[in-house]
Amino acid sequence: MHKEEFSINKIIALEQKNPDKPIKDLLSLINIQKKSKLENSTEFVLTPKGAQQASSTLVAKYHAKRFSRFQTYADLCCGNGIDLHYISENKQKTFAVDLDEDTLLAAKYNNRNNLNITFLQMKAEEFPIEVEAIFIDPDRREGNRRLIDPEDLSPRLSDVLKLEKITPNIMMKLSPAMDYDSLNLSYKHSFEFVSENGELKEILLCLGDFANLGKRAVLLPQGICLDENNQELTVSGIQKYILEPDPAVIRAGLVQDLGYNLGCDLLDSYLALLSSDHEIQSEFTKTYEVVDHFDYNLKKLKKYLRQAEIGRLVIKTRGFSQSVEQFRKKLNLKGNNETIMFIIRIGDGHKIIFANFLRKPLRNKQ
Repeated sequence: MHKEEFSINKIIALEQKNPDKPIKDLLSLINIQKKSKLENSTEFVLTPKGAQQASSTLVAKYHAKRFSRFQTYADLCCGNGIDLHYISENKQKTFAVDLDEDTLLAAKYNNRNNLNITFLQMKAEEFPIEVEAIFIDPDRREGNRRLIDPEDLSPRLSDVLKLEKITPNIMMKLSPAMDYDSLNLSYKHSFEFVSENGELKEILLCLGDFANLGKRAVLLPQGICLDENNQELTVSGIQKYILEPDPAVIRAGLVQDLGYNLGCDLLDSYLALLSSDHEIQSEFTKTYEVVDHFDYNLKKLKKYLRQAEIGRLVIKTRGFSQSVEQFRKKLNLKGNNETIMFIIRIGDGHKIIFANFLRKPLRNKQ
C-alpha cells in the first residue's frame, strides 16, 4: 500500500468499506514514513514532529559509535526513539526521557524488543539518575519555525549544562545554523560538524570524554574525520584546479587545515575554496578543472555562453549579491552543451570561472 499514491476516491472507498478502522491515520503514518530520512522507515511509528527532527539512519549509527564505550546512558528528549534504537544496542541500562506522552509511546513501540530501556515521561533537565553518559536532542522547533539560539531550545543549553552533576559526558545535538562562536563555555568541550552525502546535518556539542582537542568535521557515509590543527595557507589565486570543501569542513572553519593536509592553497583569503596546480582528489572536496576564467562582464559572459552553445549551466557563487535564479534569467541560455560556472568575488570585483567537475575514481570493492 505504501508504494501507491492514493487518490481521493480510493481513500473514500477505503473508509466506506472499513468504517471501524482508522484509515486516515494509517495513510497519514505512511506519508510521514515516506518523507522520513530513515532507510527502514516502515519499521517505525513516527509522529509528524518526531519525523522532522529525527536523525537519519546513518547519523543515528554515528551517534551509536560515539557512545560505544559506555554501558549506561540516558537519551533525553528521545523523540520517536530513532537514536535510542541504535545507541541502546548492547547497553546494560538505558533511560529514555520525553515530556510528550504520544512521542514516548512511539519511542516505546520502536524499541519494544529492547528490554533494558526504562521510559520516563518528564522534563529532560530534571532527569535525576546517575549514568555514564547523556545524549540530548532538544526541541528545536516552535511551530514551523526552526530555533537556532541554544537558549531558545527546550531544554535550554544552560539547563543542559547543569546535568554535569550527573555525568560530565554529554553530547547535545544543535542546529547546523547555530552561531557556535558566540557560546562562552567554561566546560571542557568541542564541536563536531556532521554531514551526510554533502549536506550538513548537525552540530554536536561534545562535553567530558566526548570532547576532542578542537573542532571536527565528520563525513558520512564515509565515516572519516578532519580535526582542527590551526594551519595557515598562502593565497594563490585561480590555478588549474579548484577544490570545493564539504559543508562540514566549511562550517567548522577547517578549510585551511584541509588545504594544508592536501598540499594546496587558498584561492582567496575570504573564500572557502582551495586551488592547486595539480589534480587532487579527496573525500573532503569536490574537484573542478578550470577551463576558462575572466573578469566579470555580463555582455562578455552572454556572448561566451552563446558561442559555446551552453543550454544547461550549474552556477556556483561566492560573495555575489544576486541569487542564482535571478541571475540565470538574464543569460537566455540556448544550446545542447552544459558546464559549471563559478562567480566569485575577489577584492573589489568578480571573476567568472568555467570548470569541469572531476568525478572521484570508484573505490575497489573489498
